[in-house]
Amino acid sequence: MEMESILFTNQKDIKKDITKLYLDAFPENERPPVHYFYNSLRKENNKLYAFYENSEFVGFTYLSHYKDIVYIFFLAVSPNKRNQGYGSKILQFIKDENKDKVILLCYEEVDDKYEDNLLRIKRKEFYARNGFQYNGIKTNEFGVIFETAFIGPHPVSYEDYVEIFVIGFGKLARKFIKRQK
Repeated sequence: MEMESILFTNQKDIKKDITKLYLDAFPENERPPVHYFYNSLRKENNKLYAFYENSEFVGFTYLSHYKDIVYIFFLAVSPNKRNQGYGSKILQFIKDENKDKVILLCYEEVDDKYEDNLLRIKRKEFYARNGFQYNGIKTNEFGVIFETAFIGPHPVSYEDYVEIFVIGFGKLARKFIKRQK
């Protein structure tokens, strides 16, 4: 059976699935409050997709569009569906829907100084297996260091990266992103 994608338009049952996974999958210091997350969808550049297979919730992705760039703010797969290829299927959906565009994402910095470095390495390897390469930018966002990766015709500049955050979460976002060396 094929995985079904649903563009979120405030459906109550889908919102419940997404909210639970959003709160469980992302650390509090790496996500805005839930109401802010949903309010940002009022901007036409931001899209939230839920994925189902046989009516069972698989995961979601939150995307922002800027120029020829699609930024994956969030991508999460339900715990009972992980390590079964669904993350790759969601990435393929994003690639198929955005041919000829740059697809950008970030992941926590990989470095031996972190206790969860093996998990970070696995995440980075997952994106590399799906065609993403290092974009050359590291950022400090709310005290968390992120590395950026892209797939597509060109890397993304730091200035465009910041503008994507402004589209995603408003002008205040500029205050919370710092370039990391």
